[in-house]
Amino acid sequence: MKRILAIVGESELIQAAVTLVVYAAHAAVIGLSLLPSIYLLSFAKRTFLADGSPLHVVAFSVACGLAVFLYFITGTIVMSLLIRIISLGMKAGRYPMYSFTMVRWLIYSGIYHLAGKTILDYLPMSFLGILFFRIMGARIGKNVSLNTWFLNDAYLMEISDNVVIGGKSDISCHTFEKGFLLLQSVKIGANTLIGQQCYVSPGVTIGNNCVIGQYSFIRKNKIIPDNSVIAALGGLPIREITRLEKGSAESDNDGAA
Repeated sequence: MKRILAIVGESELIQAAVTLVVYAAHAAVIGLSLLPSIYLLSFAKRTFLADGSPLHVVAFSVACGLAVFLYFITGTIVMSLLIRIISLGMKAGRYPMYSFTMVRWLIYSGIYHLAGKTILDYLPMSFLGILFFRIMGARIGKNVSLNTWFLNDAYLMEISDNVVIGGKSDISCHTFEKGFLLLQSVKIGANTLIGQQCYVSPGVTIGNNCVIGQYSFIRKNKIIPDNSVIAALGGLPIREITRLEKGSAESDNDGAA
């Protein structure tokens, strides 16, 4: 299998052919998700556009809007289920670029971004977003508010009760380093607030009752203790940030001693 994948990776022609097949499969996923909406539009066309009366045209327009809403619902269920099936058995770990796991990851990531761009981006803070990620396999507690759809590899996430994640924040369970795909879990404790446009790296554990300020960057494998308040360092030179981080680390060591 590795040899076959290596040959695919080295041939631009084969890559192009495989890409077209994958895109065709993604198009079929959209078509499957649209199926109930197409049935609704077909029924509305037969019912309301026969005589062309203004009232019937208005009714058909309303049916078109309902078809879009229906796609949001069916697409949420269909795409999240497919992602869940494709990702079954994929655990945290380190996987070579030319591996079956990498292929599966690329396929379900494509479906995930289709859902994000065509459904989840239009439904922030909705029950459909929570439903989508729960079907994917994310462990999400009660009273969680998601104002973002950037929960990458959500089946590796644990989000406890009363968590708020702000707009366009990116919680990621993967990174790509030195030819390897790294998958690591992310845990977010209860009553924690993550502000807008934050980035939480793979392997991070955030404790209970924490506040992660907007635009903050949480590095890989970082453990944030309970009741922490994290603020982004905006507009500071790298040397100054390094000095502050070094001072913070020295203070932590002194406290531990």
